[in-house]
Order: sequence, then structure tokens, then C-alpha cells
Amino acid sequence: MGNKARLTCERCAVAFKKTSGGSVRFCKTCAATAGALESADDGALIGFARDDVVGGCADENNDESMRRAARVGAGGVGKKKKKAKKKAASGPNVRSDPMCLEILDRLDASCVLIDDTNADTVLKTCVEAMREADVVAVDCEGVMMSRTGPITVLQCATRDKIYLIDIQALGVKAFGARGSGGMRDLLESREAPLKLMFDCRMDSDALFHQYDVRLENVMDVQILDLATRRALGLMIDRVAGIAKCTDKHLTEAETAVAADLKVRVRKLYAVEESQLWAERPLTEDARRYAALDVWLLIKLYDKMKFDLRDDKDDWTSRSLKESARRVLEFRELEVAIRQGVFTEESTVAPTF
Repeated sequence: MGNKARLTCERCAVAFKKTSGGSVRFCKTCAATAGALESADDGALIGFARDDVVGGCADENNDESMRRAARVGAGGVGKKKKKAKKKAASGPNVRSDPMCLEILDRLDASCVLIDDTNADTVLKTCVEAMREADVVAVDCEGVMMSRTGPITVLQCATRDKIYLIDIQALGVKAFGARGSGGMRDLLESREAPLKLMFDCRMDSDALFHQYDVRLENVMDVQILDLATRRALGLMIDRVAGIAKCTDKHLTEAETAVAADLKVRVRKLYAVEESQLWAERPLTEDARRYAALDVWLLIKLYDKMKFDLRDDKDDWTSRSLKESARRVLEFRELEVAIRQGVFTEESTVAPTF
């Protein structure tokens, strides 16, 4: 067959042989790196980029980032994608499976929308219900939400009710004055209820810089997931997105509903150019997606706490301390973090 032509990698300048179907610009390692950087996010964790760093990655860290990503890519990104597709195809049909339909019905029945038409009465009911709970789930949606990208929806959930608060319509009124006993005081309280969030960094940054809300007593469920795996003696160097956490900890029906709504909402994002959470009224899929996010957090927390029932190494307390550090991580930076640009750095699992 003869010798194949040797090419020079545009990234590392190493000579490599051209292979059928392979890159003609990059060697195998660098090509895998590029694929890993694009695919390491499981679709639930949004990456971040510093405004002072081109592409979200500092030059001095670039080589190390490329090497780490290469290890991810070399493990078979393509195989993971095929496995995910195969699993999705074999899962229940969300629109016909009885258990999936029951979850959707439960979301619809327990969901309460709060906007400028009913906030004077319903918002107080929401805060009172949350204050009586042991744990509540909190999440934010918005348009490229960040320190400068607006929060348009605040989701809060107890074990019985889900509240979608229209921040776009209510603005600062949704939070109330400090000391008034409103939502602001609840979110800033160091006492019960415990606030469950998933990767709280961006939400905390946005709430603080847009509405001067200073989150306290937060348990970051993404961190608690790390704790459950490290408690088993596993070496974990990457955080998991909520889709992966759901797949690991919850039922097949719950996982299927989450995956289905994620796909549907992502399609709306593409069509509406990220304005989905600014449109009123919210679409049925967007409303269910927002409700599901906080509903899942309570489900995940309960399962993870069960997994840590013999918590001899105090992982729960350690997770709470790491969560408190995460609350401050983005909001105390002088340079704003922008949402929507994936970086490998955003998935590094902290040591705690």
C-alpha cells in the first residue's frame, strides 16, 4: 500500500500520518482534545468564560487544559455519544409511559405562577410555605443570565409546591425590603430552610449584582453529588451536570422526563435565540422545564442524603462549607463571568 503522507499538526507541530477519515490539520491527540472540549459538558452544566480571557481559558493554563481534555477525548467521546443515543432510544416514551405522565401531571398540579397580577397575595403564601419547610429548592432562569444578563424567572419549590416567580414583571418587588419578612430575608437567612441549588455560582452572582440578594445556608447539590461518590472512595476530578446526576440517582421515569424536556427546551432556545425565558406567557415546555429543575433538586437531595446515611467522614458538613465558598466564588470577582461559553475549567471538581 505504500507509505502514507506525513502531515504537521497545526497545534503541536508534531508530524503524523494521514488516516482515512482522520483530521488533516491536527494529530490524533489534538483532534481528541478538540472533541473533548466540545463534548465534556453533558448538556446540563453551562460553561463560563472570563471577560478578560479570550475563549475562557488563560494562555498559561492552555497546555494543561488541552492535556486534560485529551485524556477525556481519548477515552472515547464518540462511544459515549453512541451509548447515550442508544440509552435514550431504549428508555420510556415520555408522552405515553404512565409513570412519566404521572410526573408531568404532578408538575402541572403543584406549579403556581406568580406575576404582577397575583403577587400581592400569592407571594406571601409562597414565602410562608417555604419558611415552614426543612429544605427548599431554588433556581434562576434568564436571558444569558449572569451579572449583567437579566434574571427573568425565579423558581422555588417545597416538597409539595413549586412556585415560578416572574422576576421580569415584578423586579425588586419580588424580593421585598431587607427585614420585611419577604423572599429576600428567606434567601439571606442562615437558619432553616436549607436552600438547595445546583451549581449556585452564576445564580448567586446574578442575584447579588442585580438585586443585592446575599444567599446564605445553601447546599449545592452538584457538590453533594461529588461527596456521595468520594464517600465510596472514588477519585473524582470533574463535577457532573444535572442530567448525569439524575441518571445516576433517580428513577428511569424521572430521568426520561428530564431528558425529554431538556431536548424540547433546547430546540426553543435555538429558534428564539435565547429569548425563551423573556417571552410571556411561558410555553408549556418552558414552564414544565423550570418546574422540573427545582422538583428534581429535592429528589436528588433526598437520595444523596440516603446514600450518605452512614456519613462517618462528615461529607454533608463538608459539602455545606464548600457550597458557602461557591456562593461567593463568582460574585466577588472584579471581572464578570459570562454565561454560554464552555470552558474545561468550569467542570473541575473542587477539593473539600
